[in-house]
Amino acid sequence: MPRQSPLVSSVARLRRPYTGEPQWAVEPEVGGALTDLSPVELSHLLGHLPGPVPDRVRRIVLPDALDPVQQRFEAAVFDAASTLSRPVFWMIQPRPDQIRLSLMPDVAAELVQALYARVPGLISRPIGMHVFLSHGPATVVLAGVGTERWTALMDDFSVPPSPSSPPELAPLLSSLLRRSCLFPLPPRVAAGELRWQDGPTTEWISAALAHPVTGLSLAQPLKLVSESPTPGAFRYRPSAPQSQTKAR
Repeated sequence: MPRQSPLVSSVARLRRPYTGEPQWAVEPEVGGALTDLSPVELSHLLGHLPGPVPDRVRRIVLPDALDPVQQRFEAAVFDAASTLSRPVFWMIQPRPDQIRLSLMPDVAAELVQALYARVPGLISRPIGMHVFLSHGPATVVLAGVGTERWTALMDDFSVPPSPSSPPELAPLLSSLLRRSCLFPLPPRVAAGELRWQDGPTTEWISAALAHPVTGLSLAQPLKLVSESPTPGAFRYRPSAPQSQTKAR
Protein backbone atom coordinates (compact mmCIF):
# COMPACT_ATOMS: atom_id res chain seq x y z
CA MET A 1 0.00 0.00 0.00
CA PRO A 2 1.53 3.37 -0.93
CA ARG A 3 2.05 5.89 1.83
CA GLN A 4 -0.15 8.32 -0.07
CA SER A 5 -3.45 6.71 -1.01
CA PRO A 6 -7.16 7.38 -0.41
CA LEU A 7 -7.10 4.98 2.55
CA VAL A 8 -4.05 6.62 4.13
CA SER A 9 -5.59 10.06 3.66
CA SER A 10 -8.84 8.86 5.19
CA VAL A 11 -7.10 7.40 8.24
CA ALA A 12 -5.10 10.61 8.67
CA ARG A 13 -8.30 12.66 8.59
CA LEU A 14 -9.74 10.33 11.22
CA ARG A 15 -6.85 11.09 13.61
CA ARG A 16 -6.44 14.82 13.03
CA PRO A 17 -9.41 16.16 15.07
CA TYR A 18 -7.90 14.50 18.15
CA THR A 19 -4.31 15.67 17.71
CA GLY A 20 -4.43 18.83 15.61
CA GLU A 21 -1.72 17.50 13.28
CA PRO A 22 -1.66 18.68 9.66
CA GLN A 23 -2.47 16.11 7.02
CA TRP A 24 1.08 16.13 5.62
CA ALA A 25 2.52 15.20 9.03
CA VAL A 26 0.17 12.28 9.69
CA GLU A 27 0.13 10.55 6.31
CA PRO A 28 3.77 9.34 6.22
CA GLU A 29 3.59 8.01 9.77
CA VAL A 30 0.25 6.25 9.37
CA GLY A 31 0.91 5.12 5.80
CA GLY A 32 4.06 3.26 6.71
CA ALA A 33 2.33 1.44 9.57
CA LEU A 34 -0.75 0.46 7.55
CA THR A 35 1.39 -1.65 5.25
CA ASP A 36 1.91 -4.10 8.14
CA LEU A 37 -1.80 -4.77 8.67
CA SER A 38 -3.14 -8.21 7.85
CA PRO A 39 -6.29 -8.51 5.70
CA VAL A 40 -8.33 -9.24 8.85
CA GLU A 41 -6.91 -6.21 10.67
CA LEU A 42 -7.60 -4.02 7.65
CA SER A 43 -11.19 -5.27 7.56
CA HIS A 44 -11.59 -4.30 11.22
CA LEU A 45 -10.18 -0.86 10.48
CA LEU A 46 -12.68 -0.38 7.66
CA GLY A 47 -15.58 -1.57 9.80
CA HIS A 48 -16.22 -4.65 7.67
CA LEU A 49 -16.01 -7.11 10.58
CA PRO A 50 -18.03 -7.17 13.80
CA GLY A 51 -16.48 -6.94 17.24
CA PRO A 52 -13.89 -4.60 18.75
CA VAL A 53 -11.07 -3.22 16.66
CA PRO A 54 -7.80 -5.00 17.59
CA ASP A 55 -5.51 -3.01 19.87
CA ARG A 56 -2.68 -3.18 17.33
CA VAL A 57 -4.84 -1.45 14.74
CA ARG A 58 -5.87 1.25 17.20
CA ARG A 59 -2.23 1.84 18.20
CA ILE A 60 -1.25 2.32 14.56
CA VAL A 61 -3.89 4.99 14.00
CA LEU A 62 -3.60 6.81 17.35
CA PRO A 63 -1.18 5.20 19.82
CA ASP A 64 -1.72 5.32 23.56
CA ALA A 65 1.06 5.12 26.13
CA LEU A 66 1.53 1.58 27.43
CA ASP A 67 4.19 2.06 30.10
CA PRO A 68 2.69 3.00 33.52
CA VAL A 69 5.48 5.52 34.17
CA GLN A 70 4.77 7.24 30.85
CA GLN A 71 1.06 7.23 31.66
CA ARG A 72 1.64 8.87 35.05
CA PHE A 73 3.92 11.51 33.52
CA GLU A 74 1.36 12.35 30.85
CA ALA A 75 -1.38 12.45 33.49
CA ALA A 76 0.67 15.10 35.29
CA VAL A 77 0.89 17.08 32.04
CA PHE A 78 -2.89 16.80 31.69
CA ASP A 79 -3.33 18.09 35.25
CA ALA A 80 -0.88 20.93 34.67
CA ALA A 81 -2.60 22.02 31.45
CA SER A 82 -6.01 21.94 33.14
CA THR A 83 -4.90 24.77 35.45
CA LEU A 84 -4.61 27.14 32.48
CA SER A 85 -7.79 28.85 31.31
CA ARG A 86 -6.64 29.43 27.74
CA PRO A 87 -5.59 27.28 24.78
CA VAL A 88 -2.39 25.33 25.49
CA PHE A 89 -1.73 22.83 22.66
CA TRP A 90 -2.06 23.49 18.95
CA MET A 91 -0.67 20.09 17.97
CA ILE A 92 -0.04 16.77 19.68
CA GLN A 93 2.08 13.99 18.18
CA PRO A 94 1.51 10.73 20.07
CA ARG A 95 4.06 7.93 19.95
CA PRO A 96 4.00 4.65 21.88
CA ASP A 97 7.02 5.63 23.99
CA GLN A 98 6.62 9.42 24.19
CA ILE A 99 4.42 12.37 23.32
CA ARG A 100 5.42 15.55 21.49
CA LEU A 101 3.52 18.72 22.38
CA SER A 102 3.46 21.93 20.35
CA LEU A 103 2.43 24.81 22.58
CA MET A 104 0.48 27.96 21.90
CA PRO A 105 2.55 31.15 22.14
CA ASP A 106 3.31 32.41 25.64
CA VAL A 107 1.93 29.44 27.60
CA ALA A 108 5.20 27.56 28.07
CA ALA A 109 6.16 29.25 31.36
CA GLU A 110 2.81 28.61 33.03
CA LEU A 111 2.61 25.02 31.83
CA VAL A 112 6.17 24.21 32.87
CA GLN A 113 5.69 25.73 36.32
CA ALA A 114 2.51 23.73 36.87
CA LEU A 115 4.23 20.56 35.60
CA TYR A 116 7.35 20.90 37.75
CA ALA A 117 5.08 21.39 40.77
CA ARG A 118 3.56 17.97 40.09
CA VAL A 119 6.62 15.99 39.02
CA PRO A 120 9.56 16.28 41.46
CA GLY A 121 12.91 15.40 39.96
CA LEU A 122 11.92 16.26 36.42
CA ILE A 123 14.96 16.37 34.10
CA SER A 124 15.08 18.66 31.07
CA ARG A 125 17.37 18.39 28.01
CA PRO A 126 17.12 21.25 25.49
CA ILE A 127 18.19 19.97 22.07
CA GLY A 128 17.92 22.36 19.17
CA MET A 129 14.36 23.66 18.95
CA HIS A 130 12.91 21.05 21.32
CA VAL A 131 13.07 20.35 25.05
CA PHE A 132 13.01 16.73 26.18
CA LEU A 133 11.47 16.32 29.64
CA SER A 134 12.27 13.02 31.33
CA HIS A 135 11.00 11.35 34.46
CA GLY A 136 12.64 7.96 34.75
CA PRO A 137 12.01 6.18 31.43
CA ALA A 138 9.11 8.49 30.52
CA THR A 139 9.55 11.30 27.97
CA VAL A 140 7.52 14.35 27.00
CA VAL A 141 8.86 16.62 24.25
CA LEU A 142 8.02 20.31 24.12
CA ALA A 143 8.39 21.12 20.43
CA GLY A 144 9.54 24.52 19.22
CA VAL A 145 10.53 25.92 22.61
CA GLY A 146 14.25 26.26 21.84
CA THR A 147 17.32 26.31 24.06
CA GLU A 148 17.48 30.08 24.64
CA ARG A 149 13.81 30.33 25.50
CA TRP A 150 14.09 27.36 27.84
CA THR A 151 17.09 28.87 29.62
CA ALA A 152 15.11 32.05 30.18
CA LEU A 153 12.19 30.06 31.58
CA MET A 154 14.47 28.29 34.04
CA ASP A 155 16.05 31.46 35.47
CA ASP A 156 15.13 31.82 39.15
CA PHE A 157 12.73 28.93 38.73
CA SER A 158 11.05 27.74 41.94
CA VAL A 159 7.59 26.31 42.46
CA PRO A 160 5.79 24.81 45.46
CA PRO A 161 4.52 21.23 45.12
CA SER A 162 0.96 20.69 43.90
CA PRO A 163 -1.20 17.57 44.14
CA SER A 164 -1.86 15.40 41.11
CA SER A 165 -4.81 13.22 40.22
CA PRO A 166 -5.05 9.74 41.79
CA PRO A 167 -2.65 7.23 40.18
CA GLU A 168 -5.52 4.98 39.12
CA LEU A 169 -6.67 7.74 36.74
CA ALA A 170 -3.28 7.95 35.00
CA PRO A 171 -4.12 5.67 32.01
CA LEU A 172 -7.32 7.62 31.33
CA LEU A 173 -5.74 11.06 31.70
CA SER A 174 -2.83 10.03 29.48
CA SER A 175 -5.28 8.95 26.78
CA LEU A 176 -7.20 12.21 27.13
CA LEU A 177 -4.00 14.24 26.82
CA ARG A 178 -3.28 12.50 23.51
CA ARG A 179 -6.74 13.62 22.33
CA SER A 180 -6.67 17.11 23.82
CA CYS A 181 -7.20 18.91 20.52
CA LEU A 182 -10.83 17.81 20.66
CA PHE A 183 -11.19 20.63 23.19
CA PRO A 184 -10.55 24.35 22.49
CA LEU A 185 -9.42 24.79 26.12
CA PRO A 186 -7.76 22.13 28.28
CA PRO A 187 -10.38 19.92 29.94
CA ARG A 188 -10.17 19.04 33.61
CA VAL A 189 -11.18 16.09 35.73
CA ALA A 190 -12.65 16.59 39.18
CA ALA A 191 -15.17 14.78 41.37
CA GLY A 192 -15.81 12.09 38.77
CA GLU A 193 -16.48 14.56 35.96
CA LEU A 194 -14.68 15.50 32.75
CA ARG A 195 -15.43 19.20 32.27
CA TRP A 196 -14.49 21.66 29.53
CA GLN A 197 -15.38 25.22 28.59
CA ASP A 198 -16.65 26.38 25.21
CA GLY A 199 -16.52 24.25 22.11
CA PRO A 200 -18.19 20.89 21.56
CA THR A 201 -21.28 19.52 23.22
CA THR A 202 -21.29 16.48 25.49
CA GLU A 203 -22.85 14.43 22.67
CA TRP A 204 -20.03 15.34 20.28
CA ILE A 205 -17.28 14.54 22.79
CA SER A 206 -19.02 11.33 23.84
CA ALA A 207 -19.10 10.15 20.21
CA ALA A 208 -15.45 11.08 19.65
CA LEU A 209 -14.22 9.33 22.81
CA ALA A 210 -16.29 6.23 22.02
CA HIS A 211 -15.07 5.90 18.43
CA PRO A 212 -14.02 2.26 17.82
CA VAL A 213 -10.69 3.22 16.22
CA THR A 214 -9.57 6.57 17.63
CA GLY A 215 -11.60 6.77 20.83
CA LEU A 216 -10.46 5.76 24.30
CA SER A 217 -9.24 2.19 24.56
CA LEU A 218 -10.35 1.85 28.18
CA ALA A 219 -13.58 2.38 30.06
CA GLN A 220 -14.54 6.02 30.45
CA PRO A 221 -16.12 6.26 33.94
CA LEU A 222 -16.45 10.04 34.05
CA LYS A 223 -19.55 12.13 33.62
CA LEU A 224 -19.15 14.53 30.69
CA VAL A 225 -19.97 18.17 31.39
CA SER A 226 -19.77 20.88 28.74
CA GLU A 227 -19.72 24.42 30.11
CA SER A 228 -21.07 27.01 27.65
CA PRO A 229 -20.99 24.76 24.55
CA THR A 230 -20.92 26.25 21.05
CA PRO A 231 -23.87 24.66 19.17
CA GLY A 232 -23.21 23.85 15.53
CA ALA A 233 -19.52 24.76 15.67
CA PHE A 234 -18.34 21.13 15.73
CA ARG A 235 -20.28 19.27 13.07
CA TYR A 236 -17.58 16.78 12.12
CA ARG A 237 -17.94 13.36 13.73
CA PRO A 238 -15.10 10.88 13.24
CA SER A 239 -16.27 7.88 11.21
CA ALA A 240 -14.72 4.75 9.77
CA PRO A 241 -12.06 5.23 7.08
CA GLN A 242 -13.28 5.04 3.51
CA SER A 243 -13.13 1.50 2.19
CA GLN A 244 -12.93 2.02 -1.55
CA THR A 245 -9.17 1.34 -1.50
CA LYS A 246 -8.14 -2.23 -0.87
CA ALA A 247 -4.83 -3.42 0.49
CA ARG A 248 -2.38 -4.50 -2.15
